Amino acid sequence: MIDLSLRFYGDLNRLLSGPDSGPTIRRSLPAPTSSKDLIEGCGIPHTEIDLILVNSQPSDFSYLTADGDHFSIYPIFTHLEIPKHKRLQQITFNKPIFLVDVNLGKLARYLRIAGFDSAYENNAKDDELIDQMQQENRILLTRDRKLLMHSEVKTGFLPRSDDPTEQLEEVLQRFQLQNKVTLFTRCPRCNGSLKKVDKKQIIGELEPLTKRYFNTFAQCADCGQIYWPGSHHQHLKNKLKNILNRLKN
Repeated sequence: MIDLSLRFYGDLNRLLSGPDSGPTIRRSLPAPTSSKDLIEGCGIPHTEIDLILVNSQPSDFSYLTADGDHFSIYPIFTHLEIPKHKRLQQITFNKPIFLVDVNLGKLARYLRIAGFDSAYENNAKDDELIDQMQQENRILLTRDRKLLMHSEVKTGFLPRSDDPTEQLEEVLQRFQLQNKVTLFTRCPRCNGSLKKVDKKQIIGELEPLTKRYFNTFAQCADCGQIYWPGSHHQHLKNKLKNILNRLKN
C-alpha cells in the first residue's frame, strides 16, 4: 500500500470533486500511479496544473508515486515568475488559435470579436474536437473536465465562470493576451477575417437607415456578412475596454 498526501493551492481547490474538500488530501493506493492520474483522480485536469513539487522537488506528470510522497500542486502562475523549465504549461503565445467546445458558444463569439481565431461548431463530438485540435494545433477551451483529461490535450483551459464575459477575461489572463487584442477584425458569426469595404460596393445590401447614418463598413471575407459601428459595436468596445483595464490592475 502506498500512502501519500496532496496539497492544492489557489483556485484548484474550487475544482476538487467528490468527498475531497482540500486543501490537503490523503490517499492510499494499491500500486504506483502517475502524477497525472493521481491529480485527475481528484477532479482536476492536467491542463490546469503549472507546477508540481514532490517532496519539495519539481516533478512532472509522468512521475510514479511512492510511499510517503507529499505533493504540492499549483495552478497557472500569472503574477509570479518561476523558471520556465519547472513549469508544466506554456503561458505566452504569439497569436494563439482556439478550439471552443459546444458548451461555450458565447465565449467563441467574444473571442472572435476580440480578434482571436476561434473555431466552433455547436454539434461537435469529443473525438472530432480532439482530431481538430491536433490537426490544427489549437488550444482547447471547454468546461468538460473529462475532455481536458485526454492525454492528447497538450494545451487547454477550463473556464471557471458561467458568465461568457468573465470567461473571456479568464482566457485573456490565462494566456496573457491583454496586448494581443485586435478588436473587430474577425467575423463573430463564422470566424472569417473582416476587411474594410467601400460603401459604394455594398450599397444595395444596406437597409435605408444604415445607408443614411453610417459610412464605415467591414465585410467578412468568408461569409460576406457586413458590419458597421452601430450602438452594439460601441457596447462591445466598452465591454472589452473594461476587461482590459481590470487585467492591467
